[in-house]
Amino acid sequence: MKSARNTQLLQTIRKQVWRFYIVPGNPADGFEDAAQEMAAKTWTGRWWENGGGGNAWHGWTYDEKYNQLIFGTGNGGPWNIKVRSPNGGDNLFLCSVVAVDADTGEYKWHVQTAPGDTWDYNSNMDIVLADLKIDGKDVDAVLHAPKNGFFYTIDRSNGKVLSAEKFADANWSTKYDLKEQRHIVAEDARYPDGEKNIYPSAFGAHSWHAMSYNPELNLAFIPTNHLGNTFKDDGKETKPGHKMASHKLYLGLTGWELTKDPHESRGSLQAWDPVKNKRVWQVNQKSPWGGGTLTTAGNLVFQGQPDGMLKAYDARTGDVLWSYDVGLGISAPPITYKSDGKQMVSLLVGPGGALASNFGGSGELGFESHGWKYGVHERRIMTFSLDGKAVIPEQPAPQLAKPIIDEKFEVDAKKAEAGAGLFAENLCVGCHGAGAVAGMKAPDLRESPILLTGSEKAFESVVRGGALLANGMPKFPDLTDAELESIRHFVRRQARDGVKSGGGH
Repeated sequence: MKSARNTQLLQTIRKQVWRFYIVPGNPADGFEDAAQEMAAKTWTGRWWENGGGGNAWHGWTYDEKYNQLIFGTGNGGPWNIKVRSPNGGDNLFLCSVVAVDADTGEYKWHVQTAPGDTWDYNSNMDIVLADLKIDGKDVDAVLHAPKNGFFYTIDRSNGKVLSAEKFADANWSTKYDLKEQRHIVAEDARYPDGEKNIYPSAFGAHSWHAMSYNPELNLAFIPTNHLGNTFKDDGKETKPGHKMASHKLYLGLTGWELTKDPHESRGSLQAWDPVKNKRVWQVNQKSPWGGGTLTTAGNLVFQGQPDGMLKAYDARTGDVLWSYDVGLGISAPPITYKSDGKQMVSLLVGPGGALASNFGGSGELGFESHGWKYGVHERRIMTFSLDGKAVIPEQPAPQLAKPIIDEKFEVDAKKAEAGAGLFAENLCVGCHGAGAVAGMKAPDLRESPILLTGSEKAFESVVRGGALLANGMPKFPDLTDAELESIRHFVRRQARDGVKSGGGH
């Protein structure tokens, strides 16, 4: 009987209670609900075939006072709206903060942070609830700093944006119009002439790395990226008709490259006042990939860096009060808790996300430049206390990849160029890095013997046959012999000639 009760309980738990659709389906099939009927008016073309996007994958917050679930939504797919929604439109509910009734999933309100997204500006970042006093009035607020470079203070009772100011360079929008409750998108932001340098980059002024909020100081602490992005679609076929493939990366672009912001450092940690709508302090950082933050009642802010340094800052001034070298790059935010009456700070050590796969490419903009290597450096959980005395085993010294130069392999320039596209399109970059320069997620193929002359069959057995499935390497059975050969020529070219600094595709 006990087993039967448990089975019944599990069946009850697994029952879907409600569903909210972020992108409307084919109107001919009938709209999913009233919210999707409203959203469909902001799309054009055959978006249900050409793409969509909008996945809600990170910033979900339950608001008990209003019994609502507030979440951020993802970017457009493909990135280029000329392909996805050829006659324009805001494309709801992409790049939005959305509130739904927690019991029913019924739509309540939304704020779209990037109308007609053409830059990968998802809003999946932290959704922070805060009690503020603005102009002498108590406000139940949502604080949100998404990729697009604007910090939003939103009245969570009705979804009205109370302020939206730039916390980083953002030339895609001239401003957020509070009266109209929408962005004024710059005239050339969607690269109408085929190429445009846009700030922030597709990596965002703030990504998934945790923002934290100190209610005593009324300050939000934002890990900030100050890179730009050159988007290119000149010569790209952008007419409707593209069909999304399940495992292919298709952006609707001919390329995109990271560019360094000429006005500020590459990265920073900054404190933002959501009532005064301004930056209170900023610590410039060499790397744009600063880790998530933690703030405490003792007015400290903890943050780790790609070079392995964990630092504690004075939350009021940004002064560094303590630092410790953990021996490996950091992406995750620390957490704090009490154990046996002692306050502890724990941290997951090791780069994560796109940084671990080195989407930034080689050189000073890439995570690879720190020398953290797959299979060499050990990911750890480290815990600190004021009286901690444990001796931590040292990590191996940083090691940069050593590409093998195969004198017998004659690189065909055309095949290598085709291979570069296949390497990106089939998401090889997701593990082996932009430009075949790996981070810490997978081996660096430039120093792999499996791509050398005489290893063609071994390469085919791994990539197409799945010989290393047990190691996490998926198989790609649809790749042709010619495509496999092109990828080999691309990687061999990268090993011989190196890669262009700045990453991109």
